Amino acid sequence: MNKKPDIQKSKLLLDRALKVIPKGTQTASKCYNQLVYGVHPIFIEKAKGCYVWDVDGNKYIDYMMSLGPIILGYNHKRTNAVIKEQLKNGIIFSLPHRLEVELAELLCEIIPCAEMVRFGKNGSDVTSIAVRVARHCTGKDYVLSPEGGYHGWSDTFCAASARNYGMPEIMKGLVERFPYNNLVELESKLQTGKFGCLIMEPTLLEAPKEGFLRGARELCTKYGAVLIFDEMVTGFRWALGGAQEYYDVIPDLATFGKAVANGMPISILVGKKEYMSALEDVFFSGTYLGETLSIAAAIETIKELKENKDIIYKYIWENGKLAQDAFNKCCSDLKIPGKMVGLGPVFNIKFDIEDGLGAKDLFHQEMVKHGIFWGNIIYVTYAHTEKDIQKTIKAIKKSLKVVSKAIKYNDIDNKLEGERSSTIFVRTKIKD
Repeated sequence: MNKKPDIQKSKLLLDRALKVIPKGTQTASKCYNQLVYGVHPIFIEKAKGCYVWDVDGNKYIDYMMSLGPIILGYNHKRTNAVIKEQLKNGIIFSLPHRLEVELAELLCEIIPCAEMVRFGKNGSDVTSIAVRVARHCTGKDYVLSPEGGYHGWSDTFCAASARNYGMPEIMKGLVERFPYNNLVELESKLQTGKFGCLIMEPTLLEAPKEGFLRGARELCTKYGAVLIFDEMVTGFRWALGGAQEYYDVIPDLATFGKAVANGMPISILVGKKEYMSALEDVFFSGTYLGETLSIAAAIETIKELKENKDIIYKYIWENGKLAQDAFNKCCSDLKIPGKMVGLGPVFNIKFDIEDGLGAKDLFHQEMVKHGIFWGNIIYVTYAHTEKDIQKTIKAIKKSLKVVSKAIKYNDIDNKLEGERSSTIFVRTKIKD
C-alpha cells in the first residue's frame, strides 16, 4: 500500500453510525478516535487468518486481533466446523446442555486452580462476580488492584477510574491501588485487614519480578484476602493453563476469556471449590450463559491448543520476540527513545519524549500505509506466518524512519495525515 488508504466508505458509514450509536461503536477500544482518524480503517467487513479487509476493500495484516480473542486465526476452519455442527442442533435451550459439563470438565483438567467453573459472556461478567464471591467469603468490601490494571466496566472498577460518570459516591473509595511488582507496598495495604481480595493481571506488559507473584500469593493467605488472577489476556496465551501454569503460582479464583474460544463470546470464572461453591448462594445468572455455539467453539479451541501446545506456544512467543527485537533495535539504531514493551506474544509501544503519544500516532499511521493494522495492544497469533512477520519488520523499519525525522525536526503534527488519537477516558468528537 505505502500510501494513505482510501476510507471514504468508512467515513460515510461512521456518519450514519454516530446518529444512532453513541461513539459509533459497541466497544470503547474500537472507537474511531482510538487511532488516527482519517487514515486508519474504521469498519471491518471480513477477516481470514491474520488478515482483515475494511469496508473500502483495503487489506491489512491485523495485530489487534479483535482485542485479543483470536489466537488460531480469523475464520478458523476447525472452530467454524464445530459451530456449524452445533447450529444444526440449536443455539440455546430451556435447560442446561451437556456441552456445559464437557467444557467445565476440560477446564478443570488444564487450569491449575480450577476445581469448579462458571461461564459468562464478557470479561466484566466474570471479574465482577469474582469480586462479589470474594466479598461474600471474607465479609470485606474493599478491593485491591495494581496501578494500571483493567478489569472491565462494572461499577466496582469504573468507580475507581477517571471515567466514573454515574457511579455512586459511596463506591469510589472501595478500590485501592498499589505499584505492580512492589511487595512492600502490597503488604502495607493488605496488613490493614480491610481487603476482601487482590485482583490482578499476572503481567502488566512487564514481567513479574522474581518472587513477586509467589509473594502476593503468600501475603493474601497471610492477611485473609482472596487472590484473583485476571487472565483475560494471559489465559490460553502464556500457556494452556494460563499465566498461573507458566509462573507456577496458584490463585484462589481466576477469570478467562478472549482466546478461549477463538472469537466466540464466552468468559470463564474458575477457582477452588471452597470459593466457587459460594455461587450456590451468591447470585450470578443470565439467559445466554449456556449458549452452546460459544461453548462448542471453546472446547474445540482448547483441544487444538492442547494437541499442538508445544508447537503453538513456541511459535507465538518466538515470533513475538522477533517483532519486539526488530522494533527495539531499529529505535536504537535511529537513536529514537522508544521501545516495544511486553512479553510473550502481547506488546505495546512507548516513545519516551514530550510528545510520545503523537509519535505513537505517527508510527501507527505509517504502519497502516504499509498494510499493517497495528493497535494500542499488539497480539501475535498462530495465524501470523513467518512471511507476515518479516513484512511487518520491514514496515517497522520504514515507519520508524518517518518518526525519527519528525522527532528531529519537531514536525509530528505536519506529518500526521489525520486527527490525533484520544484515550478511552477522555471525551472527544470529530472536528467540524
